[in-house]
Amino acid sequence: MENKNNRKHYIITLLILTFLSIPVIGTVIYSLSSSWGATILPDGFTGKWFLQLITDGRFIDSLKRSLLIGGISLAVSMIVIIPSIVISAYYFPKILKVIEFLSLLPFMVPAVVLAVGILKVYSGFNLKIFGVPAIIIGAYFSVAFPFLYRGIKNNLDALHLKSLVETVNILGGTNYHAFIYVILPNLKKGIMSSGILSLAILLGEFMYANLLIGGRYETLQVYLYNMKGKSGHFTSAMVTLFFIFIFIVTFIAINIEKISRKRKENK
Repeated sequence: MENKNNRKHYIITLLILTFLSIPVIGTVIYSLSSSWGATILPDGFTGKWFLQLITDGRFIDSLKRSLLIGGISLAVSMIVIIPSIVISAYYFPKILKVIEFLSLLPFMVPAVVLAVGILKVYSGFNLKIFGVPAIIIGAYFSVAFPFLYRGIKNNLDALHLKSLVETVNILGGTNYHAFIYVILPNLKKGIMSSGILSLAILLGEFMYANLLIGGRYETLQVYLYNMKGKSGHFTSAMVTLFFIFIFIVTFIAINIEKISRKRKENK
């Protein structure tokens, strides 16, 4: 019975993965095709769309801006969110319900409404952080907040927080030492997984970037929108590169964790 159930699970999982991968495979093939009209298969294959993309200065600049904005926003979000969750879970557990409710607001309120509200808050401020408009960092914080909160909170629930802190205190350490040397290392999986997910979402974010800064600070998605009329093959090549980039980032993150585990085992 167990083998039959396992086979069913494998078949269902395979069907779902196949269904989900069809659009991705189609995009990749289209980005490599010279032309693809009414036929089942492309008329030919070429790499000229990728060559045009990587030699386009606007694309390189927009990629740098997206990485810069995403990196700064993610760093600011983690600096604010991680201590807030840990402190609330240890000292004020009831406040976590409020934080959880706040993490749902970005899904409940339309992005257009949030963008108008952010414009009201930041109106009059012409502040740039490392060359990035501060208004987009505030907007991206609201985008990353729900994913960071859920990933870190789930990881934190698996820890006996009070027992860990009390153990460190008994050994002569402070709560700060417990946070830096015990809690943060144990939250590494949650931080890494939610961080990668948040970065991927920030790189693919269009609404806030277009409404708040638009062409004044062209990001990757704004560039894609501006170039949509050029060629479907060209935009497909850009989307394919985006998939490859996310895969590489995820692969590096997973291998960093494996390397750190091996080092600990060798010690």
